[in-house]
Amino acid sequence: MSDIAIVGAGISGLHLALRLQQAGVTTTVYAERSTEDLAAGRPLSLPVRFGRTLDRERELGVSHWEGGDNDTLGVRLVARGEPEIGFLGRLDAPASGVDLRLYLPTLTADYLERGGRVVVLRPDAAEIERISRDHDLVVVATGRAATTGLFPRDPERSPYTEPQRVLTAGLFHGIAPVDPGHIHFQVSEAGEIFSTRILTAEGPVHGIVVEGLPGGALEQLASYDHAEDPAGFEKTLLGLVAEYAPDLRERISDREFGIRRPGDVIQGGLTPVVRRSWAALDSGRIALALGDAWIVNDPLAGQGANLGSRSAFEIAELIVAGGPFDEAFAERVAERLWRIAEPVVAWSNLNVAPPVEHLGGIFVTATADQRVADAFVANFNHPADMWEAVKTPDATRAWLDKITEAG
Repeated sequence: MSDIAIVGAGISGLHLALRLQQAGVTTTVYAERSTEDLAAGRPLSLPVRFGRTLDRERELGVSHWEGGDNDTLGVRLVARGEPEIGFLGRLDAPASGVDLRLYLPTLTADYLERGGRVVVLRPDAAEIERISRDHDLVVVATGRAATTGLFPRDPERSPYTEPQRVLTAGLFHGIAPVDPGHIHFQVSEAGEIFSTRILTAEGPVHGIVVEGLPGGALEQLASYDHAEDPAGFEKTLLGLVAEYAPDLRERISDREFGIRRPGDVIQGGLTPVVRRSWAALDSGRIALALGDAWIVNDPLAGQGANLGSRSAFEIAELIVAGGPFDEAFAERVAERLWRIAEPVVAWSNLNVAPPVEHLGGIFVTATADQRVADAFVANFNHPADMWEAVKTPDATRAWLDKITEAG
């Protein structure tokens, strides 16, 4: 029976570990830190898991947060200007936002209760090389692997060499919920602001993500010292939301608004990148890249966790089919996973590129036609279909014709 090392205890790594565990494959998860340190630390990211990822969680027996107020049912997109854009599209299956400091420790506990093994490990190249000698295959599923040099950037699949947005994200109280629950997404000339409900260990709050164009007005927030001056940070954020996302500002209580707890803010920028998906180690073993070790997309399309989960299930299926886990196996994995990832990467990169007319045309049509609004938003759960709908002006015209004629 195979013995697999999984380096990284994020969504990708844990979904892979749990899936292999179901198939009777021996695994060890090497986590960067303990679940106690994770739960007490700063937020990692604010992912929304769409319906197909929730389906996989049901298959894994880890669907702990389904139903009722935990459901996200749609996406509201607003853009001021001429013509003015504003529509609420319905997802074809509920989505969910759960703080990773609650989500990951819970799944780790599930894995351990079912007989799994977790070891805290520094994920550098030397440690990955060392542990590879005790396993048949290593899957590296942590973004810190980028510093190891094991998986170099793939220039043919990585058009950007620097962040296309400057990010500020955080968890806040004092934002009124919406009915039906949905992601609020506001587009402006300075960037994007979106907000959604996030369940934490202490109860529901709202996450706000500000994606500022470099050099634009929203960029300033990413360099504001929120720890030194939380009141000033909150005031600056409210001012920017009032100017660039006024619909969201209307739901915020001046008296109750604030950072959920000290440190619940993420600042910085992500360079979209695709790295080489495998490496041959000196031990003779193969290391596969998964999740952020392989692909980092800007969070604008909300696909990081969802692609990581889907890729984990695909790798699990190939591992269960059997070895040898050699370079030929690694190439088969690479080919199969890129077929899944390519449309996600392309769509995500389109979102952070300069605006394209045909995508704006979808938004204008969706404002006037609920069928188009629903079909566009449903495709957040079907990224390959989304890419087919937006990749060229001709593709968009054909997609719109299909949606409107079907109704």
